[in-house]
Amino acid sequence: MPSTLHHLSLKQKLILFSLLPLLMMSLFVLTRMYVLAKEYHAAAHNHLAIQTTAQITELLYQLHNEYSLSFQPHQTAKYQDQTGLLQQQQSTTKALDELLNGPSLIGLIATLDSDRLGATQLQERLDALRLSSHRLISARLDVLKQSPHVFINLYNQLSAQLLQLIQLLQLQTNDISQSRAYADLLSLLMVQELAVKERSAINRMLLSSSLSINDYRSISTIMYEYGQAILHASNASISDKQSLIRQIQASPENLRILNISQQIEQQFRVSTLVQNINAHLGFGGLIDSYQDYLLRGDATSLDKFNRALTVIQLNLDELNHEIRNQPSLIPTVNVIEDSIDQYQFCMSKLQQMQHQKLSHEEITALAHVNDTELSGAIEKLLMPPHPVSSKDWWSLTTDRINELHVISNEITESMALQSETQQNNALTLLGLYLFSVFFTATITLWLGRKIIRSFIDKITKIANDMQQMAADPQLNININVSGSDELGRMARAMNLMISERQKANHALNRAAAVFNYSAEGIMVTDADNHIELVNPAFSQITGYTLEEVKGRSPSILSSKRHPTHYYTAMWEALQKEGKWEGEIWNKRKDGQVYPEYLAITVVRNEQGEIIQHIGLFMDISKRKQYEQDLWYQANFDALTGLPNRKLFNERLQHEIHVAQHDSRKLAILLIDLDQFKYINDVQGHATGDLLLQDVAKRLEGIIGKTDFIARIGGDEFVLILPRLTNELAIEHMATRIIETLSTPFILNEREIQISTSFGIGVYPEDGLDVSSLTRNTEMAMYQAKDAGRNTFKYFTAGMNQTMYARMELEQRLRRAVAQNEFTLHYQPIVEMKTGQVCSVEALIRWQDPDFGLIPPDQFITIAEETGLIEPMGEWVLNQAMHDLRQWQKSGLNINVAINVSSRQCINTRGMGFEQVLQECFNRHHVNPRNVHIEITESMLMGDASHCLSTLEAIRHLGSQIYIDDFGTGYSSLSYLKKFPISVIKIDRSFVENALDNCPNANLVKAIVMMGQSLEMELVAEGIETEAQWHFLQGLGCHFAQGYLISKPLPFDEVTPLLKVKLPLFLRENQQDECVNS
Repeated sequence: MPSTLHHLSLKQKLILFSLLPLLMMSLFVLTRMYVLAKEYHAAAHNHLAIQTTAQITELLYQLHNEYSLSFQPHQTAKYQDQTGLLQQQQSTTKALDELLNGPSLIGLIATLDSDRLGATQLQERLDALRLSSHRLISARLDVLKQSPHVFINLYNQLSAQLLQLIQLLQLQTNDISQSRAYADLLSLLMVQELAVKERSAINRMLLSSSLSINDYRSISTIMYEYGQAILHASNASISDKQSLIRQIQASPENLRILNISQQIEQQFRVSTLVQNINAHLGFGGLIDSYQDYLLRGDATSLDKFNRALTVIQLNLDELNHEIRNQPSLIPTVNVIEDSIDQYQFCMSKLQQMQHQKLSHEEITALAHVNDTELSGAIEKLLMPPHPVSSKDWWSLTTDRINELHVISNEITESMALQSETQQNNALTLLGLYLFSVFFTATITLWLGRKIIRSFIDKITKIANDMQQMAADPQLNININVSGSDELGRMARAMNLMISERQKANHALNRAAAVFNYSAEGIMVTDADNHIELVNPAFSQITGYTLEEVKGRSPSILSSKRHPTHYYTAMWEALQKEGKWEGEIWNKRKDGQVYPEYLAITVVRNEQGEIIQHIGLFMDISKRKQYEQDLWYQANFDALTGLPNRKLFNERLQHEIHVAQHDSRKLAILLIDLDQFKYINDVQGHATGDLLLQDVAKRLEGIIGKTDFIARIGGDEFVLILPRLTNELAIEHMATRIIETLSTPFILNEREIQISTSFGIGVYPEDGLDVSSLTRNTEMAMYQAKDAGRNTFKYFTAGMNQTMYARMELEQRLRRAVAQNEFTLHYQPIVEMKTGQVCSVEALIRWQDPDFGLIPPDQFITIAEETGLIEPMGEWVLNQAMHDLRQWQKSGLNINVAINVSSRQCINTRGMGFEQVLQECFNRHHVNPRNVHIEITESMLMGDASHCLSTLEAIRHLGSQIYIDDFGTGYSSLSYLKKFPISVIKIDRSFVENALDNCPNANLVKAIVMMGQSLEMELVAEGIETEAQWHFLQGLGCHFAQGYLISKPLPFDEVTPLLKVKLPLFLRENQQDECVNS
C-alpha cells in the first residue's frame, strides 16, 4: 500500500484523503434523515389517530343525544311527535358513517404497523364496532315500538367500544403530552356519558307517576359515579382544562343541578323511610298485630305490635329529621304520627279491657281506630312533589353536557394542532437536512477543487522560485505566494529571511544615525573603563571631541562635587545589577559644572565577562532651573519676594523642633496693617501693592540673620524670633516694627501714613505646635486692634474667651442683618433761641431676640471691620426717611440727621454713596434739605479727593453735612475750609466738663468762636443740666442736644415730644419772669 501511494500524484492523494470523511459524513446524514422520516411517519400516523379520536368524540356526543331522546317519557302517551328523535338518529348515523368510512380511519388502518402496540386489539375493536353499527337499525325500531331495552344494551355496548377504541388510539402515540391529553379526553368523555345517563334517569323520574326504590337507587348510583368522575377529571386534567371544568362546576346552572340532585337524594331517603314504615304497618305489621290482639288478646300479638311500633317510631324520628327543611311535608308526617298514636292508645285501652267482662262487639266499638287518612299520607310521601320540572331539568343538564362536549372538542383540537406542529417540524427538519446534504456536497466539491488547485499552484510557484534563488546569490527575489496556510507561511518565512538581512543592514544604518544625531550624549568604554567611542552630542554637551577623550578615563568629566562613596556605590550597582542611573554633577571642558542625568549599562560576553560600558546622559540644567522656579513659586510670595504661609509653617515647625531639643523659647509676631482695605479701595490696588512691597523691605531691614519674616496673607506678615535670650528682645523688636512702619511712605509722589497692630505668641507657653501657636498669636493680634490699633499685645489665656465672644457676636450680627433685627431711636435737637425742636438724630439700636436691646458701641466697630456696616447703613437711610415721611404727613416740619460711616462713602453695592442717597430720596419722596448727613473727623483724614467728591455730591443733592464729635480727632481749620461742612457738633466730652474745667470751657469757647467766624452753625451734644444749657446759650451756640431735652426714644415715643416748643425749665422760667414783671 505505501509503495502504491508513492506512485500517486499529490492531487490524487488529496482526493483519496478527502473521500473517507465525506463518506462518513454522508452516512451520518442519511441515518439522521431516516430517523426524521420515521418521526414524520409517526407524526402523520398520530395525526390520523387524533382526527379519528375527534370523530369518535363527535359520535359519542350524537349517540348520547339519541340515547336521551330515545328514553324521554312520552308527553302525550301514544301519539308523541318523533321528529326530533328521527333527526337525531340521522345525525348519529352520519357521525358513525364519517368515522367508519372516513379518510382518517382508512388512512390510520393503512399506516398501521402490525408490530405497533395494540394494533391487533384496535383492528378487533373496529370490527366489533362495525358489527354493532349494523344492529343499531333494528334496535331503533324497538325504540319506536316502545321497547327500548335492546337499544339500551346496544347503546352501552357502543359507548364502551368507542371509549376502548380511544384507549387503543392512545397506545399509538409515543408523545407524553399527547398521551396525557388522551387520558384527559377519556376522563371527560366518561363524565359526559354519566351526565347523559343522569339527565335521562332523573327526567324519567320527574315524568313518572310512580317510582320504585330500585329506580331511586339506580339514580343515586349514577349521581355518585358522575360526582367521582367529574372530581377525577378536574384533578387529573392539565391546568387549563382543569380551570374550564372547575368553571362548569362553579357555574350557577351546575350549582342548581347539584341542589336538585341533593333534593332527589333526600326524596329517596324519605321514600325509603316511608316504605319501611308502610312495611311495618301492613301485613304482619302493626295494624295486623292490633287486629289479632283485638280478636284473641294473646301476648304474641302484643309483642309483634310493640316491635312494629318501635321500628315505626325510629323511622318516624328519622323522617322528621329529613323533612325539617320541607314545611309542606310536615302535616303529612303528622297524620301518620297521629294514626300511630291512636293505635298505641287503643292498644293500651285493649289491655285494660281484657279484665273487664265486655262483649267482642263492645270492645271493637271502644277500640276502633280511624286511620282513613293514613294510607293517603303514606302514598303522598312515597311520591312527594318534585323539586324541578322535566323541562327545566332537561334544559339545565343539556347545557352542561354541551359545555363538556365543547371542552372535549378543545382537547381534540389541541391534540390535532400539536400533532400537526410535530408533523410540520419533522418535515421542516427533513427538508433542511436534504438541503444541507445538497449544499454541503456542492460546496465540498467546489472547495475541494479550489483547494487542490491552490495547493498545487503554490507548491509549483515555490519550487520555481527556489530554483531561481539558487541561481541568484544576491537574494533579491520575492516569493509571491498569497494565503495563510502552511505554504503561505513557508513563502513568507523565506521572504522574511531575505528581508531580515536587509533590515539588519538598515538597523545598523539607523543605529549609526541615532548615535550621531541623538540629543543625548553617548559614551562607550572598554572593560577597563577607557573611552572608546563618543557621539557628537557628547562633544556638544561636554566640549570634548573624540580625539581628546579616546583612551582616557571618564573621570576627566568629574566635578569633584560627589564624595568617594558615591562613585563606590555606582560601581557596586554596575557589578551586581549590570546597570546604574541617577543624577550627577559633571564638568565641561571650559570648567563649567552642570547637572546631568546619567544611565550606564554593562555589556557582557557569553562567558559573563564585562567587555564594554555604555553611558547615556543628558544635560538637565534647564529642568533643574524649572524645578527651582516651581519650588520658589510654591514657597515664596510673588509680590514681596518674602516666604509665604507654606514655607512659614515649615520653618516654624523646624524652629519648634530645635527649640524643643535645646529647651529654649521662640516667639512669633503676627503683623497686620490697619485699614489696609481702605487704602486698597480708595487709592487702588496698585498703590496697595507698592505699599506691601515697601513694608516687606522695611521689615527685612530690621530683622536679624537668624530671624525669619514671611507674608502669609493680604496685609498680614509674620516674624519668627528663634533664638530668644530674654523677653526684652521681643519688646525691642516690637517697638522697632511700630517705629519703622509709622514713618510715612512715599508712593506715586503721595505721602501715606499707616499704623500696624500685631500679636505676640511665645513657644512653649502659648502653643506647642504650629497650629495652636499661630492661632493664639492671631487672637493677640485682634486684641491689639480692639485696643485702638498701632500697638501690640501678648497672648493671654483670657483672649480665647474674648475671641470666641467676638466671633459669636459677629455671627449674631450677621443674622441680625439678614433678619432685620434693628430699630431706630431718635434724640431731639432743639433750637436754643426758640426752644423749638427743629430736627432729630437717628441712632441705630439692635433688638437682639436673646439679649435684648444692644447699644451701637458694642457692634458698630465689628460691622465696619466685616463690611456689614454697608447693608446696615442703607437700612438706616431707608428707615429714617420712611419715619421722616410719616412725620411730614402728620404736619410736623422736622429734619433728621443720619450718621454715615466712611466705609459707606467708599463703596456701597458697587455704587457711589450719593447714588444710594438719591435712590432713598426718590423711594420715600423726601426733600434732601430735610436730611442732614453726619460724618466723623476720621473720614476726612483718609482719601481727601474721594471724600471731597462724595461730600460735594451730597451737598449738590441739597443735604447739609454735619461734622460729628468735633474736637476729638485731628481738628483742623484746613479741612473745615476745604470740605463743604455746614454744621459743627461739639463733642459731649467737652460740654460735660466745661463748667468744672477751665481749659475745657476755653476750648468750647474757641470752637464756638471758630464756627461763628467760619459762618457755621454749632450743635452742642450731651447737655444734661440747665447750667450747661445757659452756658452754651450765652456763648451763642445755635442748637442743643442731650438728656436735658430727651434721651433717644423710639418713633412712637419721640413723636409727641416733637410738638413741644420749649423745654420744661424754659417754660417755667418764662412764667416766672411774667409774674415778676
